[in-house]
Amino acid sequence: MSEELEALFPNLAGSGYEITGPATRDYNCVAWAAGDITSCWDYHQPDAYWPPGIPHNHRVETVMRVFATIGYEICDGDVREPGYEKIAVYAFVGHFTHAARQLADGQWTSKLGNREVITHPTLESLAGGIYGGVYCIMRRSAAA
Repeated sequence: MSEELEALFPNLAGSGYEITGPATRDYNCVAWAAGDITSCWDYHQPDAYWPPGIPHNHRVETVMRVFATIGYEICDGDVREPGYEKIAVYAFVGHFTHAARQLADGQWTSKLGNREVITHPTLESLAGGIYGGVYCIMRRSAAA
């Protein structure tokens, strides 16, 4: 457990989260949620990946379009659905802040900026604080 992470994300304390990966600048939360640990997905970093034809901004709708390019669509609820992979998109005042990916056991995994990767039992574990709240849940076929 990390006092620094719990200070940034007050709902983490006592939630049962675990640090499951090292701190790195090699990839970010969008890449992690997309399943890519080889690059950052960010429109304003020169060496980062950004899908062609997607606007260069951090509006939450724009990041939703980024995930749509790899097969995700908006769905109802964060309950685990066999045959689907789910992500959660967080926002604060209309601006994208974070993306988390659901694991096979229904928990969530997040790459926290340049910090560690964590597993957290609920989406509320990261709500509040610097990430705002969950804006939407998206899913794609696990066969994608």
